[in-house]
Amino acid sequence: MICKRHTPTLQSTTVLVLFFLLLSYISLENAASILSRKLEEQFAFSFWENERMKDEFARFFGLKRPETGKPLFMPPPILADYAEALVYKDIPYGKKKGQTLDILVPLRLRSDEKLPVFVFVHGGTWIGGSKDEVLYSHFAREVLKAGYLFVSLDYRVYPKVRFSGILGDIRQALLWLFAHIEEYGGRKKFVLCGHSAGAHLVALATVQHGVLPEDVLRSITQVFLLSGPYDLPAYDETLDIPFKNLIRQVFFDLFEGRNNLRELSPVFQVEHTHISYVLVVGERDEITPREQSEKLLAKLLEKHNTAFLFVVPNVGHGGTLFVLNPDFDREGAFAPIFRTLLEQSAETSWYNRGESWRGSTGTGTSYCHFLSSLPG
Repeated sequence: MICKRHTPTLQSTTVLVLFFLLLSYISLENAASILSRKLEEQFAFSFWENERMKDEFARFFGLKRPETGKPLFMPPPILADYAEALVYKDIPYGKKKGQTLDILVPLRLRSDEKLPVFVFVHGGTWIGGSKDEVLYSHFAREVLKAGYLFVSLDYRVYPKVRFSGILGDIRQALLWLFAHIEEYGGRKKFVLCGHSAGAHLVALATVQHGVLPEDVLRSITQVFLLSGPYDLPAYDETLDIPFKNLIRQVFFDLFEGRNNLRELSPVFQVEHTHISYVLVVGERDEITPREQSEKLLAKLLEKHNTAFLFVVPNVGHGGTLFVLNPDFDREGAFAPIFRTLLEQSAETSWYNRGESWRGSTGTGTSYCHFLSSLPG
């Protein structure tokens, strides 16, 4: 069972009533302004980092810089040129609006060649985000250069659906890819990657029993988890923002009841698996603190899984995506490791099962030591 479903309850109705009472007391504009200002203060580094990344993306790709707080989108022709790829846009994997994915196929792919597949799941706090944002698409070129097809998928978000619907979309997309990816030059060998809420979804889909069929699970060799929340009860306790109690009720409604938080937390669902996990978190991430990644690493190792944790120095929440691309990771904080892990994922025998390599938060020498330990 993925999670318990429920129909709108008294709790859901109460949340809406409280929300409209709140809006009758202060204007929507003021409420949004208060909340936005507080979030900017609480997550100051990651907010600044995100705006700086948009500046760099806009300059690099020749795009118009959006207003502060607004997403920057990647035009498909620019992505195709930059990634040197054929881009298949908005392929439906289901019948509902929002159930679409993109497939990028390297132009150099031979007609008789089948490549492994890298699947990315974007973040957005389970309520937003888009595969079309530059933040989530710029590193496709690096993935293709390492010898993969690149897939990025969208999914329905709250409040259109609750969490069972969100996770159901991830499942449906992976089942569609398993059935159809060979038509695009891929083979049934998958590396999954998610950022923030996307990391939570990818982690849960691969550790919780029953989400994915066994044949699909066996086709997944490696998982990259970037800046994700993996212990939802602990994550809930970190909320310290205006209208906290109201927002917590919305949080509980998203996950279909407070009692579901533990069941939907990857740290409490881990069992032994053949999949190797690479966890990445920014040293200065205030949104999903490194303790979340450390807890999941500990649980994975406790069950004798292959797992690594990289704490990237001087990086916040969104920066773990920025450093996947050497065009932006100019100090080499993580891009060389990402590329090496991708290139080696076709041959998993070099992993020492049950052991962990943990990235240093300060020195590049530890990264170099890790790279030198890889074959080739």
